[in-house]
Amino acid sequence: MTTDKNQSPDAAPAPGPVLHHPGRILSGVLLLTRTLAALGAACVAVLAVLTVAAVVMRYGLGAPFRFTDELGGLLLVTSVFLSLPHVLASHANIRVTLVSDRLSGLPRRGVWILGQLILVAFAAIFLRDALGEAQFTQKLNLRSEVARIPLSPFVWLMVAGMGLVAFIGAFQALGPGPGKAHSSGPGPHP
Repeated sequence: MTTDKNQSPDAAPAPGPVLHHPGRILSGVLLLTRTLAALGAACVAVLAVLTVAAVVMRYGLGAPFRFTDELGGLLLVTSVFLSLPHVLASHANIRVTLVSDRLSGLPRRGVWILGQLILVAFAAIFLRDALGEAQFTQKLNLRSEVARIPLSPFVWLMVAGMGLVAFIGAFQALGPGPGKAHSSGPGPHP
């Protein structure tokens, strides 16, 4: 059995050889999620440049861009859905550990699996609805109201991001869990 260097000794053991090569799958998932997170960061950088350019055009030259608000909103939402899978895959998301920190062994594992199943259920419901919206958007070739930006690519990125979240949640439910965060005493978690 291999353990993560950040995993505490109180963490539940791995459930066994569920997958033949979970390390390879995890490495591939992390590479994909890092790439998507880098694209999400690029969206934020473009958003920042766009905002500065819009301010200069509006107040400096008196000729505002028509597309700034719509493209800015699309870039912001896109950055969230591109970055969310990496946050989950790297266990960087916020967790409420009030119950799980007081448990060990099989009960701790059960709480971890329950939490992951809730995440997968949320992602599945979101996917069901978002998939219909994406198909509708693509079929009608919907565009933003003012700038006429095609919406389909942004909606499909949202669907893909949430699909990856569902996969990561299910994959992590099969693994040992993130382990306990070590604390040096009272105060916030590191």
